[in-house]
Amino acid sequence: MIKFFRTIRQDLLNEGKTRKYLKYALGEIMLVVIGILIALGINNWNQNRNNTASANLHLKTIAQNIKEDLVQLNYMYQFTDTTLIYAEKLTRQFQTLDPIDDNTTMYMFYLLLEKSTSPNKSGLETINNSGELSYVDQDVQDMILNYYTTLDHILAREDISNTFIKIRYEPYFFDHYSFTVNSKTNWKPIRDYYKDDPRTPQEIDPTSFINDNPFETMVFGRYFQIQQQHGLYKNAIDLANQLLLKINSNDQVL
Repeated sequence: MIKFFRTIRQDLLNEGKTRKYLKYALGEIMLVVIGILIALGINNWNQNRNNTASANLHLKTIAQNIKEDLVQLNYMYQFTDTTLIYAEKLTRQFQTLDPIDDNTTMYMFYLLLEKSTSPNKSGLETINNSGELSYVDQDVQDMILNYYTTLDHILAREDISNTFIKIRYEPYFFDHYSFTVNSKTNWKPIRDYYKDDPRTPQEIDPTSFINDNPFETMVFGRYFQIQQQHGLYKNAIDLANQLLLKINSNDQVL
């Protein structure tokens, strides 16, 4: 082909048709440029196709990560739901709206429990490091960002709650209410531990309890913390389910 074009150019020059030669040469250059542009376009199309396919694989990993997260999030939602109920019951007992009973110590123990989630971000980290997140639909990108931002808020809130337990609630509880750890406690782990203990368990003095303003304030603090976490878990669960549906229905993936 190259030899063919060279022959045409030579014939035009030999015939003294310089003007036609220049027009022909210009046309030939334009053909070459067009060919290069087409080749670049095809190369870019192939590259975009490969990047999109790779991004889809990362999305599958993210979807699997989210399914694993949901196991933890659902557990934490149920746990905080129960703990929130117990904090409310304990508050009502402080306010003398309900009498102190055998469950009081169980409520107190539940507020001692430190819990936290450990989300799997491997898929997100991989797609961010690859720079291929931009090849995912914008609405999916926005949902991913919203979901993982919510997880960051959860981790921050869990850290606040657990730090409060370790620094304030737990030390106060063991300094003032360690005597409640006995066979009468209506909480299975402790009751089982002390099931053969022949000693007479010491009970909470109602008057001292309802006048314990520092502890009442700590219970309120725990109630507020649990309430915040409970709402965040619910939000994360909803976002996770919505994102899974979006990924599964997206034409690019799965």
